Amino acid sequence: MRDLAQRFGYSSAIGGEIGYKTRSGLYLAVQGAGLIGDKIVEAGFLEGLYLPGFQQAGLLAFVDENGKVFTPNLRQRGWTANLRVGYILSRWRLPKHNPNCGLYIEAGGGYLAHRILIDKARSERLPLLEGEYLKGLDRLTGGWGLVESIGYRFFSNNGLINFFIAVEMGQYFTQSLRGYLYDKAVKDTKRRQDWWWGFRAGWSLPLYEKAPLE
Repeated sequence: MRDLAQRFGYSSAIGGEIGYKTRSGLYLAVQGAGLIGDKIVEAGFLEGLYLPGFQQAGLLAFVDENGKVFTPNLRQRGWTANLRVGYILSRWRLPKHNPNCGLYIEAGGGYLAHRILIDKARSERLPLLEGEYLKGLDRLTGGWGLVESIGYRFFSNNGLINFFIAVEMGQYFTQSLRGYLYDKAVKDTKRRQDWWWGFRAGWSLPLYEKAPLE
């Protein structure tokens, strides 16, 4: 996962896609997903901004305008959108008489964006973590890249059970969309390689021009 693994822990993606398949097994799809995660591992994130005593203990703590000590939750947020081209190898399929089933290979390209969400209660007011200043802390990053997957698509003849499972990889070349790190007082000009791999599964809602047996 390279640079991505140095900022976030394990993450999940929830989304959907719409596509069109030809009789030959080729298909084209547009896919999008939102990214979520609850673990931030970036070294030194917000270091020097929170309370010194808590910093030594490894705790992220601030004092709000009312003198209350609070610890914000740090989460991963992001999204990805891709155009994909795939091919279904219907020779290896179950049921054998449905040409829409089979192993498939897929490749495409698109855009990835991600940031660190600094989540706190509305009652915990602190100018340091609000407005334009907050944008200089969230590590908003984005860029273009490639995605590949290999898996299996299943479509039942009665149309009731339709799903896919796959192993997927992505290689995105990204950089900061903010350009400056307020907590470190330095420019962020690093060229990142946000690579990842994971498992993908979903449910399909097919619309047939003809019956699936044809």
